[in-house]
Amino acid sequence: MRKQKRWVIIPVTTAVLLALAGCGGQDTNTAAEHTPSATAGDQIGSGNNSIDSTASQSNAGGATSNTDTSNGDTATTSNTETSGTKSRSAETSQHEATISDVVKEIRSQAKMKNVVMPTSFNLEKGKHLGAYIGTNTAADFQVNFYATDKALPVNDSSLSSSSGLTPLASYEVKTYKDPDSTGIFPETDLNNIPQEMTVDLGHGIKGMVEGAAGSQYLTWMEGRWTLQIRSVSEDNMNNPGIAKKMVEYLESHTLPAPKDKGFVSVNYPSGGKSVNVVISWQNGQQIHQLKTSLVPNEALGIVASVK
Repeated sequence: MRKQKRWVIIPVTTAVLLALAGCGGQDTNTAAEHTPSATAGDQIGSGNNSIDSTASQSNAGGATSNTDTSNGDTATTSNTETSGTKSRSAETSQHEATISDVVKEIRSQAKMKNVVMPTSFNLEKGKHLGAYIGTNTAADFQVNFYATDKALPVNDSSLSSSSGLTPLASYEVKTYKDPDSTGIFPETDLNNIPQEMTVDLGHGIKGMVEGAAGSQYLTWMEGRWTLQIRSVSEDNMNNPGIAKKMVEYLESHTLPAPKDKGFVSVNYPSGGKSVNVVISWQNGQQIHQLKTSLVPNEALGIVASVK
C-alpha cells in the first residue's frame, strides 16, 4: 500500500508575528524636519540626520529578537515588545502633531508672505509648545516659543510679555532697507591664520583662537556661515571642545542656506554656567534671527528645522 503524504500547516499567528517583527514604528517625520534642503557649499552639514541612523539601529535589533518564535513564551515576549514599540511611536507622533499644529496656527496668523519658521523643538516629556506672536506685519514678524505644562492656544494671555515667563526661544524675520548697516554680521577672513592661533576642529575645519579685553574667542567658517564662541578668559572655558561638538553636530544637521551671509554667536557670560546663543542669517533685505539660552547644539537643531 502506498503511504499517504502528510501536510504540515504553519500557524497563521507565527506568520503574523514575523511580519510585525519588521515594523519598528520608526517616526520619520521628525528626521525629515531636521534636514531642509539648501544649495551645496552654502549650507552647513550634509543633511543626513543622526536621528535616522539611531532609530534604524534600534529597529534592526528589535527585528532580530522578534523573529525567534520557536516557543509560546518567546512569541508572547515578541508581541509585548512590538506593542510597546508601537505605543512609543504613537506617543512621539502625537508629540510632533502638537508642535505641527502650533506651527500651522502661527502660519495662518502671520501677515508676512511665505514666512518661514522653526518646526521642531526638543521638549521634555509632558511639555507642550506654546507661542505668542509679538510683531506681525507684512515686513516684520516675531514670535516667542515656550515650553508649557499644558496645551495652550497661540497668543494665550498667559504667554504675553507681561507674564514674566522666559521663552524657550525667540524668532524673528525683519526687513531692512540696508541690512549691511545692522552690524550683525562680522567681516571674517580666515584664509591665513597664524600657526599659533590655529585649532583643528575636525572634518577639515580650522578655527582661529584669540584673546581680547579679558575674553577668549574661537572663530571658524563653514560655507557662508561664520561661527564664534566667546567666553571670559578667567573661566578657562574649553572653547575648542565646545566648537568640536558643534562641528560634529553640523555634519548631520543642515542649517538654512543664506543667500548672503550667516552668523552663529555663542556667548558664555562670567562663570560659564549659562549661555546666550544668537543665530542670524541674511536673505536679501530680510534678516532671520533666533535667540535662546539653550545649549548651542539645541539652538542649531531649532534653526535646522526652519522651513
